[in-house]
Amino acid sequence: MMVVFVSQCKKKALARTRRVLDAFADRIGDNTWQTVITQEGLSSVKKLLRKTATKNTAVSCHWIRARSRTELVWVVGCRHAFNHLGVVPVNFTSKEVIMDKLPIETDHLIANTKAQLLSHHLFAVGYVAYCLLEKIGIVNQKLRQSAFFSGILHDIGKIDPEFRRWVCNNKHSENIVPEDGVHIDTPKKFSFENGKEPFFRD
Repeated sequence: MMVVFVSQCKKKALARTRRVLDAFADRIGDNTWQTVITQEGLSSVKKLLRKTATKNTAVSCHWIRARSRTELVWVVGCRHAFNHLGVVPVNFTSKEVIMDKLPIETDHLIANTKAQLLSHHLFAVGYVAYCLLEKIGIVNQKLRQSAFFSGILHDIGKIDPEFRRWVCNNKHSENIVPEDGVHIDTPKKFSFENGKEPFFRD
């Protein structure tokens, strides 16, 4: 197997790590090594690195599986120097950073035949549930938050494709519907009921 070793060691641990890795692999950067090695050889490298490891040691081993795919095999020393994929962080912050600037696409999901957006409907029910508990004197914040989350998830099944077809076919009809919520008024099978196999298995 072909592997790459990456060292994020500091102070004296850097020199000790270089001595071990230089004996087994070709140095292709200041703190990077590459070699073709057997599983037994890789185990030996790991054992030697662990023998000399200190709090300043941080070495990752990546197996080159294909041209565009590598796999983190192990980390010796400080695991916080790498993430779960073996990637090295280049910056740290304690601020909350929003990485995804794209809006959530909920404009096409309708809650009922009054053409109320599903996102608006779910939030409104959750907010009302939260306020009701507050109004009757429930002081437990976690309980009120649980009611809010239950409210915003109560109609999540309306994402079902069969419901989507039903509501889109009926939203322009002249039917007078109550304001407090609309549900399917004729027997319909949902997508999970159409298959021959049971939806849940033991």
